[in-house]
Amino acid sequence: MTGNKSLDKIILLLTLITSIATAGVFVYTEMIYKRPLPKDEVELSRLKEETKNNFLPESFKLDKIIVNLPSNTTRLRFLDAEIHLVIFDKNDSAILEENKAKINDIIIEVASAMEPDELNSISGKLIFENRVKSRINSYLSKVIIKELFYTKFVVQ
Repeated sequence: MTGNKSLDKIILLLTLITSIATAGVFVYTEMIYKRPLPKDEVELSRLKEETKNNFLPESFKLDKIIVNLPSNTTRLRFLDAEIHLVIFDKNDSAILEENKAKINDIIIEVASAMEPDELNSISGKLIFENRVKSRINSYLSKVIIKELFYTKFVVQ
């Protein structure tokens, strides 16, 4: 230890007191104290309050779009899609409503430039989404579109 008997006794006493206090807190929290069970009504009201703050993203629904796709065979191929544009700000839906015709035209142009097999794959749908999103945002000169949701996406 330190060589000083009185200092050694003080350090030993402080260590002993700290150990007893730690053991006392442990015994109290684990064996004596019983945490009250939550009440169903309180938990339900708290859950309702928390879910009020979780808003669904604002979206703008486009009309159903049917696009003829290029085909190497004589068989006609087309895309039948219903698309929701997820927007950053709900106030921008008026801008989208004003430019709805051009947005439909952009979607038709992008889809017509892609092969049916490409649109049928997951990576093709992601490429389609990125192209449509970037073309619409660049046309509007403002980043409005966050992402696209498909409620229907059929390639035949």
